Amino acid sequence: MCYHTCIRLNLLQQPVIAAVVSLLLASCTSGGLVARRPANRLDPAGHRHGRWREYFDMAETKTANQGKYKHGLPVGRWRYYTPTGELDHVERFHHRPVGLVSMTYYHPNGRRAKQGMARYRAEPDGAHFYWQGEWKRYAENGQQIPSEYYVRGILQRTTPQ
Repeated sequence: MCYHTCIRLNLLQQPVIAAVVSLLLASCTSGGLVARRPANRLDPAGHRHGRWREYFDMAETKTANQGKYKHGLPVGRWRYYTPTGELDHVERFHHRPVGLVSMTYYHPNGRRAKQGMARYRAEPDGAHFYWQGEWKRYAENGQQIPSEYYVRGILQRTTPQ
């Protein structure tokens, strides 16, 4: 009993320590010091904003994709999964130039299958997304195979082996 009384007295004498201990005790019961904002939120204008996650199922156990939006536009790294949970592809939205996206597709064994750039344009009639430039391709064993070249989403040529 004296032990608990002594701790209380010491904590009362040192308000800073008391505040820290209170925060730590609160974090133990609430799951952490910093609470994460829930995913799939809208900004005041009704645009998607912040962390975003979509699912294959109604129980929300099988993630289809995850990433972030900033006032309705995708930003940063987005990951897309197959219904069985394997990583299908990753998109990385660049800050500059706006609309430039690095993409990497994966084989079922987890190795890189295809890698290149794409363009993303939000227009009044909807979003337009198309592959652009050289797309490096890889066999399932990781060996590089002939690249493909695209202009506005249309395959122009494949490099000879």
